Amino acid sequence: MPEQTPVEILHAEYATLQRQLPSTLTSDQKRSLAFYTGEQVNQGTAENPGDVPQDVARWTRNMLALEFFVRAEGRMPRENRRLPQGTITSAEKQCTNSVRTQRRAFSAGRLCAYQVRRLLCIPGFSFHPLADTWQANCAAYADFTATRGHSPKLRSSNASERALDRWAAKTRLAYRAGALAPDRINTMNGLDFWTWGAPTSRR
Repeated sequence: MPEQTPVEILHAEYATLQRQLPSTLTSDQKRSLAFYTGEQVNQGTAENPGDVPQDVARWTRNMLALEFFVRAEGRMPRENRRLPQGTITSAEKQCTNSVRTQRRAFSAGRLCAYQVRRLLCIPGFSFHPLADTWQANCAAYADFTATRGHSPKLRSSNASERALDRWAAKTRLAYRAGALAPDRINTMNGLDFWTWGAPTSRR
């Protein structure tokens, strides 16, 4: 039997929740069920389709459009003003705007649990992309030093190693500029072969 996808798992959970008495549900659960039902209606799979609030229908259309784009293109929509004019289609721009809107809504605490979890089912979606990228680089750096026994080198013939060295250099620059968060400083201090030395010490 094939393993369930994250979306199927999420839908199964809310299908069960939908059978509970409304009086037993929290306000977030009720709000979440509205979005779950809205998605079922949009896809024509709702058992008892009814009126879907406009904000729910709009959010569902935008979310599904983003998911379709990611599946078709194999990546999240881009927002790069340095690309030649016309490179980014209007559909991609709309998806980019949608992603930005959802991140702002999440930061403001305006998304219900279903919205948050449904968005995270979209491959590559993140509410904190810069933080996630930093954490991924930090993990890669830690793995490199653990397996190689030395820090990455800029003059390496390996592109991944050179990229880690450049990331480390940027992290040191942020530290010297006072722009590196205390928790990140502590994380870096805990890494093997890590120093805050001057760039001239790099080989």
